[in-house]
Amino acid sequence: MRKMFFAVALFLAAAGMVSAQNIWTPPQPKRIVLKNGLTILLLENHQLPVISAEVMVKAGSVTDPAGYAGLANFTIEMLAKGTDSRSALDIADNFDFVGAQFAVKCDYDAAFISLTTLAKDFNRTVPVLFELLTKPAFDSLETGRLKAELLSAIEAKGDRPNTQSAEAFNLMLFKDHPYAHPGMGDAESVSRISRQDLAGYHQKYYAPNNCIISLVGDFKSSQIKRILEQNLGNWAARNMPQSILPEIPPIGQPRALLINRQINQAYINLGFLGPKRSDPDYQAIRVMNYILGGGGFVSRLVKNIRMAQGLAYDVDSYYDPRSDFGPYILSVQTKCASADTAIKSLIAEMRLIQSQPVSEEELKEAQDYIRGSYPFRFETSGQTARQFLYLELYDLGADYFRQDMQKTLQVTQADVMAAAKKYLKPDNFLLAMVTDTSQTKLNIPGLKIEKQ
Repeated sequence: MRKMFFAVALFLAAAGMVSAQNIWTPPQPKRIVLKNGLTILLLENHQLPVISAEVMVKAGSVTDPAGYAGLANFTIEMLAKGTDSRSALDIADNFDFVGAQFAVKCDYDAAFISLTTLAKDFNRTVPVLFELLTKPAFDSLETGRLKAELLSAIEAKGDRPNTQSAEAFNLMLFKDHPYAHPGMGDAESVSRISRQDLAGYHQKYYAPNNCIISLVGDFKSSQIKRILEQNLGNWAARNMPQSILPEIPPIGQPRALLINRQINQAYINLGFLGPKRSDPDYQAIRVMNYILGGGGFVSRLVKNIRMAQGLAYDVDSYYDPRSDFGPYILSVQTKCASADTAIKSLIAEMRLIQSQPVSEEELKEAQDYIRGSYPFRFETSGQTARQFLYLELYDLGADYFRQDMQKTLQVTQADVMAAAKKYLKPDNFLLAMVTDTSQTKLNIPGLKIEKQ
């Protein structure tokens, strides 16, 4: 699927469908703020009789209290498990009866609720959405059921070596920062979460002045504004806690954690701190990363480590910018005995892109892909509504998407090299690897190795 996406985007760019002379123009929503501080983003789109509502609460896992990792995720998952007047079955029946699509998700920086429904059914479904947002019951029986499901999911993902490697890397990089723990939490923390903890967390963070609702679809903005005022206008604003995040400690020296498992593949995550989402170098970093390892089969890591050396099937680089600094990771899966060679190749490619300008062809290919793929972020009403929320979450500004494309096309070879020099750390990285340590020998100068 990913290869197909790359191919389609490159084809569109090559075919001139998103040419420099006819750049696709991203939409801009109408922004309204109610008296209680609730922010509303509206975009009318009458092409299909569908309305998508995306709700964002600034209550991601970064707000989990110490010792209660997973509380933010547990809370958002509980919203559809019953309200003061509706059972979980009633809520599910309300959405299923009209074929509405409903989902919740908890990220590091925010929690999200998604609802897509036919326009004719909006007045039936949206009051339920507002009710579960503001009046969840946190029923004891439903809390126990969901806790069992979460603990089962935590146990299952612990068996996956790629997940184990990624979570070990996060813990090494972020240490005492809330980004260090998995959003789902761990078995110990989730086990101690009570109904009272869930209700208290909801009371603390779920308020109109900490919430943004984005709606896209077949409606009239004046009518939607009236519906929101009627349903949520009396939702009382509250003082939000001012959380101060701890400093992320410097790496100090290259370190590796080798986690022993009886497997024949090594799952490697090598990385360091990446940029914040608001970083002014964002466009240059994105172009640089596409060339290095984010561009699939046209990236340098794939061409070298997979195609030329035949060391790995999966190899890439990616970064996850957040409100605070996110991780920048080079990831590879290879035979245990090939781990040393693969890691040295990752380091060599970082040094190469820092020391020599990328070619004009590489630069153009990256820019064409980014430009060609941009409209796919807005392919559905739900995707469009979610994109608008990110503008608010990261305070990017209403005109950000247009500026983002323009700045991407203005990135130069010198900008790419400068971004590589600033953000890639070939001499000062962290490495987490799940492998059979009896088959894995590392010989990397200056690397401090710990085995687990």
